[in-house]
Amino acid sequence: MKDVLTVATGAGGFIGGALISDLRNKGFTKIRAVDIKPLDEWYQRFDDVENLVLDLNLRNHCEAAVNHS
Repeated sequence: MKDVLTVATGAGGFIGGALISDLRNKGFTKIRAVDIKPLDEWYQRFDDVENLVLDLNLRNHCEAAVNHS
């Protein structure tokens, strides 16, 4: 189960960043972090996580956030 895509929204914030860190520490290997803020404003980022800047108010951004390709 830890090798399936795990998507976390709000990942650029303090709590979201802590969630991503916790998922990594628990062995999750396919993590997609999503936030509307530019990457340089994220509280923390990880090189082994797919970091996306998306506005989830937009349907096509929501689809991109959960796309498995």
